Amino acid sequence: MRHATAHCASLRRSHEACIPVQQLSGTKACRLVAIVLCLLVTCSGSASGFDQNGFADIKLTPEAKTLVGGLRQDAYEIASLLEIEPYVAKLRAEQPPSGSTAVPRPILNAKMICLWKLMAASQEVRRIVAAINHDLSKAYIALDVLTTKRDRTQNLLNTGNFMQGGILGITRQNNSLQGHFRAGGVTLVTSSSISTGLSVINLLLPSAWSQKVAPPANTLVRFLDLQYTPPDAAQSFLWKFLNSEVPGSSIKMTRRQVLIKHWEAFEGLDAKDEKRLRRLASAPEASENLDEDIRIISQRIELLHDLKTHVEEFDASLYELHKAISSK
Repeated sequence: MRHATAHCASLRRSHEACIPVQQLSGTKACRLVAIVLCLLVTCSGSASGFDQNGFADIKLTPEAKTLVGGLRQDAYEIASLLEIEPYVAKLRAEQPPSGSTAVPRPILNAKMICLWKLMAASQEVRRIVAAINHDLSKAYIALDVLTTKRDRTQNLLNTGNFMQGGILGITRQNNSLQGHFRAGGVTLVTSSSISTGLSVINLLLPSAWSQKVAPPANTLVRFLDLQYTPPDAAQSFLWKFLNSEVPGSSIKMTRRQVLIKHWEAFEGLDAKDEKRLRRLASAPEASENLDEDIRIISQRIELLHDLKTHVEEFDASLYELHKAISSK
């Protein structure tokens, strides 16, 4: 009895001695897990943010907090681009006479010129956005046609796969029950080979179904081809905006060049693959037969959506300038 009591006491002491060790090891494990999670979050956050070399995320307008001449830098750039800086300065500096509701004619003329140019620039944005929406509708129709063909073929392949698996499975089972194990093994290998082959065909279907690239070219041709110049480039405010650098940015590239770098980092575009660029822009050369598949059309849709987002940044800058001169 004494020996049993002593043994229980020793076991109790051993258990109590092990508890702090287990708690300590658990605490260390939790700390280690927390450190690893923090490192992963930090790395993922730095990768998803703007990277000057990666161009994973971009903004084509200057920082809103910067003020130049009392204006936000994006509004000041638009005033310079539209060549209305003196009129903007006059509208912001002029104060109406106290007790008078009449607006002097020079102020009315300055406001009319500013609003006219702002409206003209805004209409350019509306025009190119409408063109992008038209290209998107065509791309979605083409994608729907090819996707329907792919899904129909996949359904037929899956049905054939189940059918052959059932038939050969019954045959193998019958051979095994009759003792023809070698024939059953051959049947099993045949069924597995057919299943593998049909699965490989399913993987290749997005590229198997394609159609001919048909002109006219879509809006991407203006940006994927850096040598492209529209007929109205000299009068286009939007084109001047896209062919200028972002004020205050350390990246000495035009906005069109920044877009290409952004698409390379964000969308996996290969700017050196000229044939693929012509496919994306629906701009084959003379006597050139190009085809497009689901992957090409899907990438075209993503590029068009991204392009529309960045073009509308110009519209936001126009609004900031309009708000600055309307508040005075």
